[in-house]
Amino acid sequence: MGAPERPESLSRVVFDEIRARILDGRLRAGEPLPERDISAELDVSRVPIREALPLLEAAGLVKLSKRRPAVVTFVTRSGVDELYDIRSALEPLIARKAAAAVVRGADASLLLGALERAGIALDAGDLDAFHYSSGHVHKGIEALAGNALYVTVTEPLRERSERLNVANMERDPAKRHGEHVALVEAIANADVELAAAVAYSHVEWGRARTFETLSSVPGYDPNQ
Repeated sequence: MGAPERPESLSRVVFDEIRARILDGRLRAGEPLPERDISAELDVSRVPIREALPLLEAAGLVKLSKRRPAVVTFVTRSGVDELYDIRSALEPLIARKAAAAVVRGADASLLLGALERAGIALDAGDLDAFHYSSGHVHKGIEALAGNALYVTVTEPLRERSERLNVANMERDPAKRHGEHVALVEAIANADVELAAAVAYSHVEWGRARTFETLSSVPGYDPNQ
């Protein structure tokens, strides 16, 4: 018999399951999440649920209130703008730091490898592998930049972006990859200012793409 799951891993199971149900619309915006119901449905105690709920709130997926069940949040235009305002400030900074690291002799081969794998997946029409490798392009940039606090601070932003991306993952993958190519080349060539400019452009294109597909995002409320 295998060892019982640790509370931390159960918390992650609860987080992942509720997150998946919100992202695909099985849990609707405005819907309450009573701990008793979640406990019965997922066959876990309330402890991992109580540990998972603050993480879901940090990810922008639920709203917690005292003495009331958590509620699935709505997606709003103002919330999208707030997210992209922060990203447009932070992502050029980290691209700049990554390019500066290359100036000082850092090795960009892992970043270039992630970009190459994304290109191969795109050419093969494997969008799941493409988006996975494209995610590793961003992780490679973060690794080169070497700012651990940035990774911690932006994790909730990534979760909020994932909720929006469910509606546009198949939209213009070649354009997305082309922007990654330009960004990675600027970093690998140690062009600090170009890297920052391309990163800013990439974020703003993402903002425009998101607004074009926002009505298809589960939980979107055009009246908020």
